Amino acid sequence: MPANRPFGVTLLLWLVLIPSAWGASRVAAALRWWDALVEFDSRLSPAYLALTGIIWAVAGIALCWSIIRRNKSARMRVVSAAVVWQAQLWVERVFFQSERANLPFALISSAAILLIVAIILLHTSAIRYFSKSEAHEQADQSSKTA
Repeated sequence: MPANRPFGVTLLLWLVLIPSAWGASRVAAALRWWDALVEFDSRLSPAYLALTGIIWAVAGIALCWSIIRRNKSARMRVVSAAVVWQAQLWVERVFFQSERANLPFALISSAAILLIVAIILLHTSAIRYFSKSEAHEQADQSSKTA
């Protein structure tokens, strides 16, 4: 089945796995450094860091599974996850982190990620990949019942 997956969809899977791995490492770091975060009065609580990490790890795995299974709704879920992930990063950056000098790079990176996701999902090969699912499943069901 991977041979039938277009390169853009494979790239999309990797783009989904990145926040998932980031979430898992965020959980591990929050649990490992819990006492230090509490002791130095971190702006973001360790519970928040661990909870959001768990959410992103689980959401990423579920999203990857829906892409592999060719769920038609996976395209919209990827868009939603990308927007929410970027929004969370920017809320944390603006309200909870100290000011940084790399604002232009961060803005360009965020825009590039969203643009790459949009280009991949709007490409005809990705549209065909996700639309084949229903036709293929319907053909299998009719052949099994006949």
